[in-house]
Amino acid sequence: MVTGTAPPLPSYTCRQPPFSRDGRSRGVSTMAVRVPNHALVLALVVVLSTAHDVASATESSSHTRSAEGTSGGNAPSTVSLVGCGCAPSRSSTGSLEGCACQPPPPSACPPPPPPPPPPPAPACPPPPPPPPPACPPPPPPVCPPPGPAPEPEPWDFENEKLRALYPVIHAFKQTITSDPLGVTATWVGKDICASHRNGTSYKGFYCDFPPDANTTLTVASIDFNGFHLCAPTLAGFIDAFPDLALFHANSNNFSGDLPDLTHLRYFYELDLSNNAFSGSFPAAVPPLGGLLFLDLRFNGFAGEVPPPVFGISVEALFLNNNGFSGRIPDTFGSTTAQYLVVANNRFTGPIPRSIFNVSGTLSEVLFLNNDFSGCLPYEIGLVEGLTVFDAGGNRIRGPIPLSFGCLADVDALNLASNQLYGHVPDVLCLLYKTGKLTNLSLSDNYFHSVGYHCLELVRSRVMDVRRNCIPGFPGQRPPIECALFYADPRNHCPFIPHIPCDLPGFKPPAIAALPDGKGVVHGYGEGSGGGN
Repeated sequence: MVTGTAPPLPSYTCRQPPFSRDGRSRGVSTMAVRVPNHALVLALVVVLSTAHDVASATESSSHTRSAEGTSGGNAPSTVSLVGCGCAPSRSSTGSLEGCACQPPPPSACPPPPPPPPPPPAPACPPPPPPPPPACPPPPPPVCPPPGPAPEPEPWDFENEKLRALYPVIHAFKQTITSDPLGVTATWVGKDICASHRNGTSYKGFYCDFPPDANTTLTVASIDFNGFHLCAPTLAGFIDAFPDLALFHANSNNFSGDLPDLTHLRYFYELDLSNNAFSGSFPAAVPPLGGLLFLDLRFNGFAGEVPPPVFGISVEALFLNNNGFSGRIPDTFGSTTAQYLVVANNRFTGPIPRSIFNVSGTLSEVLFLNNDFSGCLPYEIGLVEGLTVFDAGGNRIRGPIPLSFGCLADVDALNLASNQLYGHVPDVLCLLYKTGKLTNLSLSDNYFHSVGYHCLELVRSRVMDVRRNCIPGFPGQRPPIECALFYADPRNHCPFIPHIPCDLPGFKPPAIAALPDGKGVVHGYGEGSGGGN
């Protein structure tokens, strides 16, 4: 047994093989190993033998992997202790401590190159996509349009009268060429009298019970006002409603001849205003003796108005804004109208003196904007109850008759733009205080003076006397123009110095008698008695 302190062990160096796995050379790595003395020889032999075998195997393996790498193969990666050898070091400890195999250092390969940059954008942008088609085809309908409503059966109607009117309405519907408001779209089904029950079908048709059949509902009136319908004729339509009482068609585009309506025993109102009728006065109108309302204004009628028209027992007669011409017949005095308008036509001749016959009936009469001539009739002042008299825009001559002072109910009196002359009578201006006068227009005539009470009306602008011949008043005609007018005897009319009524607070001035009943002072004289 050996005792005492063991001598120091010799040191050996652990060297790695000269090549790494990929065949590249490596540096020498050394480690200090201490081994005991009694095993020194044996360990040295084993280590050297092992190192020789490992070096041979490593070299062979290195060549093999080099060949595989050349051919493109991928060798498996393994961890090995091959090449780990221990060499004696000069340490005095004689230990194997520190003799260990270290993993090979990381590969010295350079990092992979960065990816290539993206290709540069083309110089020109790609062309835009083609535009969509201007009008894509419409999609197919989800459901086919509904077919026409089935025709009602005869037994579907309330009574025989309505069943007979159904084909009349629908035949007229087929002739309508324009319906901008879609009125005829409501003319469907069997309920012709829907309006009687606050329904919406058959717009424009209104039902009631006729006097001779108070249990049978039928169409009593047709009101197409403002519908803007267009049809070439009304014949075969309104004359096919036996119980029709009124037909109103203001503001449409109807034309053609008016059918015979004399067999309509209840008919009393006819309004064809603002349509496209033309030609002579409709021959179907004068026989309608029971007519109470007749409106033919704003059409294209022309020619003379037949005398029987003024014999119709109407309450309102509107013939204005047409092309009627000729004289108004003397039957004018037999009219029963309260409102009579013949304005904006081409009537000629004098205003009929028979106008006094409408006293107590006529309330408003408009003759303006025609071509009436002759003297201003004295008889106008005899029309009691007259509230509006308008004869402006004509060629009526003469002085204002004193009878006009009797128009106690007149509210508006227009005699402007005529050929009237002389003195504006004070009795007329007194109507502003004693009567109902609020508007008196005498402009554009040839008056040379006004009454005392007329001055107040001029100041308050109730009376307009511009463009006359009144000295000292503003806006008058040139003196030479007035002198030439008064010098022409054709402009003179007789003057009647008589007031046919009692005027409160007025005493007529004394009038000196003219020798032989003749005299001409500013056209005042005997003349032909009536101004016609």
